Amino acid sequence: MKTRTRRKDRDCYDRLRKRMLQIRRKRPIDIATSVALQLFAIFAALLSRTPMSADGPADIPYSPPHPSIRAKQRADTARKLGVPIRYLELVQAHGKISYTVLFNDIRRGGGPRRDAMIELRKCAPAESLRWLDHIQMYDEWSDLVRCFVPSGKDEDTDVRLLQSTLDWLREITPVQVAESPVTVTANCTPSSTSNVSQDDDHPTKPKGPRL
Repeated sequence: MKTRTRRKDRDCYDRLRKRMLQIRRKRPIDIATSVALQLFAIFAALLSRTPMSADGPADIPYSPPHPSIRAKQRADTARKLGVPIRYLELVQAHGKISYTVLFNDIRRGGGPRRDAMIELRKCAPAESLRWLDHIQMYDEWSDLVRCFVPSGKDEDTDVRLLQSTLDWLREITPVQVAESPVTVTANCTPSSTSNVSQDDDHPTKPKGPRL
């Protein structure tokens, strides 16, 4: 009796073990999913050990750094001389700013162009100031840059500035001349006709003998 019971238990165990092996053989092994799960577990373990930083204030007002004593002195000196800060050393060393520096800054644009135009108005011919206003208003910087003579003297650049100013005046002058005769004709013709009619009918004016 004991021998039969042991055989039955052994047979049941063997059948269960055989069934598990069959299930494992039929189920495919997803290597990518297994690796992803392992990496996720490692990442979660590292993240749990990382100390969390305390939350800071939401809005921190920006306070610019205080200028140094040297910077304050340069700003005061530039203000007294009436020049931009970027040209302070050049004015102190040479007494003026060359056209080379000014036109290079005009090509750069932005703040350098703004400062260069301030100084260009001081050294350019006075007759060209209206044209410089036109250039700055309509952003025609290429016309201004063409006036610079790199291999020549400052007088050569002045001549080109005056020539460009003259060409600009010739462009805008015909428009004004063409409009003025129309205005004069429209205003004067009716008034002259009315004056003639009034003079003929004026009672104090002597009339000629009637024939």
